[in-house]
Amino acid sequence: MRSTFYALMVAAAGCGAGGALAVNPGEVSKSAESVCVFRAIAAQHPDPKLRNPDHLAGRLCEGPTPIPRTYDAARSHIDSNGDSYLPYFYVNARTHYIDAALERAARAGITQVVVLGAGFDSRAYRFRESHPGIRFFEVDLPDTIEAKKKRLAGIFGAVPEHVRYAPIDFNAQRLEDVLPPLGYDRAQRTFFILEGVVMFVNEAGTSATLAFIRKHSAPGSRAVYDYVLRQVIDKKFDRYPAAAETAYWMWRRGEPYVSGWTPRQAAAFAKKHGLQVVEDVGDKELVRRHLTGSDGKPDGRMINWTRLIEVRVP
Repeated sequence: MRSTFYALMVAAAGCGAGGALAVNPGEVSKSAESVCVFRAIAAQHPDPKLRNPDHLAGRLCEGPTPIPRTYDAARSHIDSNGDSYLPYFYVNARTHYIDAALERAARAGITQVVVLGAGFDSRAYRFRESHPGIRFFEVDLPDTIEAKKKRLAGIFGAVPEHVRYAPIDFNAQRLEDVLPPLGYDRAQRTFFILEGVVMFVNEAGTSATLAFIRKHSAPGSRAVYDYVLRQVIDKKFDRYPAAAETAYWMWRRGEPYVSGWTPRQAAAFAKKHGLQVVEDVGDKELVRRHLTGSDGKPDGRMINWTRLIEVRVP
């Protein structure tokens, strides 16, 4: 649920973003901040099984927020507001899922990680000790990257040197332009993270990004991305709690959902771009894996209109 992404995907396609940018120059996405806050809250969960692994989120978040930052106060607010905060549980499950997929990829020999629309993603720093040989590349708008660097310097005393930051001029550059000069090697197995991305991007932009992954990474490379169900894009909200409210909130912030698939369409889209689907999981499986506590009970209600898909380069 971040918003530098329309421009990011347009950059991958080699097209000018023009007025389509959802984040104004000099600003950081409010959605990026909100997701960071959700992670920071879940990272304080008293149950280790449910605790969000992003222990840096609380130090990366800045600015005012309508939700308290301490766990007990935040959960009281979340649990007393009906459907409004169901995305909190999805953000927690999504973080767990992508972390687990990255860990599997690292064990399988991945040597590079590219985070597209990196925002306040902290995996480059959290995975450093366990996988020091992996090179991380973070791609985002220049202002977002600079804001993040300042926060990282405050946490670590200096900007970490093991991460390569790729600011993009979306009107003039593509991924092919910004990654290789930083040492990105298309001959290596790479793991791509597109967290909260494709729902904000038109089909042409997503096509360009998947084409880049297929053509500019080694066999065995993988990508993880989440998507919104097509019914939500079509404003068929009846069976999807919190979908209408969340879609409206994103629209008000200038970050509207523009793309979605059914699971069958998602698989066909990946196949069209020469990628193999490893798995595609929805709310029930995410709850089973990542939102069931030590007592065997679910932590909260999961939204049922987003899914996570992992694909690989054959």
